[in-house]
Amino acid sequence: MKKKKISSRQKQIILILAQNHSNESITISDIAKELNISTRTVLRDMSNIENWLDENDFKFVKKPGVGLYLDETLDNKQFIIELLQEEKIEKSYTKEERKRFILSNLLTSSEPIKSYYFYKSLKISEGTLNNDFIDIEEWLEDFDIKLIRKPGTGIYVEGSEKDIRSAQVRLIYNSFEEQELINLVKNVGNNIQANNIIEISSENRLLNLIDKSIIKKVESALSQSIKETSLKISDSAFIGLVVHISLAIQRLKNGETISMEEDVLNELKCIEQFKTATKIAQQIGDEFGIEVPTDEIGYITMHLRGSKLRLETKDHNFSLDDVELMNISKKLIELATDEFGFDFSSDKRLLNDLVNHLTPSLCRMKMGMDIRNPLLDQIKTEYKDVYDGVANIIYIIKEKLDIDDIPESEIAYLAMHFGSCMERNLIEDVEIRAVACCPTGIGTSRFLMTQLQKKFSNLKMLDTISAININEEFLKEQGIDLIVSTVELESSIKTIVVSPLLNLDDVKKIRHILRKIAKDKVFKRDIRASQPIQKHKNKQVEKDEVMDFMTMSGNIVEFFKSIEVHEDVECDDLEELINYSSFIFAKDSKSALRIQKDLKRRINISTPFVDGINIALLHCMTSEVENIRYASIRLSKEIMIDEENRTKYALFMLIPKEAKDYQRELLSNISENLIEDDKFVDCIKHGDREDIKGNFKSIVLDFYIRKMKVLSQKID
Repeated sequence: MKKKKISSRQKQIILILAQNHSNESITISDIAKELNISTRTVLRDMSNIENWLDENDFKFVKKPGVGLYLDETLDNKQFIIELLQEEKIEKSYTKEERKRFILSNLLTSSEPIKSYYFYKSLKISEGTLNNDFIDIEEWLEDFDIKLIRKPGTGIYVEGSEKDIRSAQVRLIYNSFEEQELINLVKNVGNNIQANNIIEISSENRLLNLIDKSIIKKVESALSQSIKETSLKISDSAFIGLVVHISLAIQRLKNGETISMEEDVLNELKCIEQFKTATKIAQQIGDEFGIEVPTDEIGYITMHLRGSKLRLETKDHNFSLDDVELMNISKKLIELATDEFGFDFSSDKRLLNDLVNHLTPSLCRMKMGMDIRNPLLDQIKTEYKDVYDGVANIIYIIKEKLDIDDIPESEIAYLAMHFGSCMERNLIEDVEIRAVACCPTGIGTSRFLMTQLQKKFSNLKMLDTISAININEEFLKEQGIDLIVSTVELESSIKTIVVSPLLNLDDVKKIRHILRKIAKDKVFKRDIRASQPIQKHKNKQVEKDEVMDFMTMSGNIVEFFKSIEVHEDVECDDLEELINYSSFIFAKDSKSALRIQKDLKRRINISTPFVDGINIALLHCMTSEVENIRYASIRLSKEIMIDEENRTKYALFMLIPKEAKDYQRELLSNISENLIEDDKFVDCIKHGDREDIKGNFKSIVLDFYIRKMKVLSQKID
């Protein structure tokens, strides 16, 4: 029988095991880190390694959750090392490794590549290479890139610079796990072998697309820029920026520039992230001694806008830009309530979390950017019920925003938000009474109980019980919801079996069953009591707070008096409506032109039509007003607002460039009422002037009273 051959990488893994002179286990992640490869690659090689060791009569021990080791004497381990030196290494690469190697070469080469180069490098036949090209051609089609094969010339790709960069980014993210990519970028240049080009290109794929010296400089310059701009950015967003900018620098050095539509670029110049992107570009330019083109700054801006930036505060007040997202988020919550049979609407944090999440996420989907979720497989497995439920309601985002496809990674992120909400309201707040059953001894039982109470704050461990004689009637009288046991039991009370030391898998199982028990308890007992409001009193209120409140009071009264209602307005299209609206609160014709410009800039970013209430929402920030302004407009006839939607109702809103927090909060309240209050919307459409002003007055007074109560509580 022919003995199994091993690859050079598999040889390296066996060497690591043989050079371990103790019998202490080595983890898969330790091996992956030492060889600078992924844990998936190590796991993929395990079958061949195990076969080779078995054929040569060596004892290979695998301890799940612990690690690997060779159960051999030092002499035998030395014999393994000598045997490996004589072993004829058969260079072989999986289909995926070959695909990455071919793609990385095609996407970075400025010249056609001869087929012979791939035959020789990968040690494959012409038929195998042709089959690989079929898969590669399909992969490239997703990016509108063509694979060209010309006899006598070679193989190359054709596509726009934007699409080629997108393909390079996807190749990188497909090749690395999240933490692996973070570690590689943070520690680039370390543990890189100087020879074995094929090994480097298949295992350190990033380095075949981007020069490691570029990555190092970009990481350093970007870190400095973020520090100077006080930007709060997640690790994944940081890595995304490093990859994007490094690719851009590499392409620029090769004379490949990217272009952006002028209208899109002009719009991006108007948003806050463009200033940050400009500072980043200046830092990068200084580092590399080049000038970063404005179009490249535009793409950096898009990445910043589509990144998940960390919020500095937990509370987030809705702005006017959030109205559409708030509408979608509320609809998702409504659909989720029906889907799961759980009332999500009472959790205000969920609404904030969804709006905060969807802001960058929808931006990334619209721009065709990758949404990477390293927890995707884990969520689909451990929270399958939540994931499947969210997948059933996600159609609302497709309908509202005309998005063709929502990736699984995004569904998983949304599932995390809904799952967290359920855990907050169920697992954290509902007490679950339990007992421990551990026949190995009282000491072990007590240790298990301590571990459980430490990890699960709502799990009340009452006692330990015997596995031999379980008094179910007594346990039920004590209101026991769960038995946590280290042995299998037969009981009508819900039971979960765990190890005495409570490993990670046990924690996951317990969390899952606690969520189910808590949910059942909530539904059976109809527990819907809200948390008592905690009043925090300060002994002294600063005079400035009182003065600020008085200023706010005056501004709110002035705002309310300025509200206008316009009826039977003659406009033939959106352009005329914008022109008409611009003069309502303008000081003069020049002021109106500036408001018009600000308004058009905002409308070009997203449609002013608010689906669900059938109203056009014309709003923008402008330096032409010092206080917030609101006008209700009814047209004499319907006009087209965008390619699909018509309406004869519009709300016109202006907010100062340097708006106060309470001004933003007040407009947020009005915007929320647009979404939540059908009577308010109906009044805007059909009520008379006094009715409309009366509704606004009610919202404004409610807001004012809340603010006054907060101040009163401080004074008390």
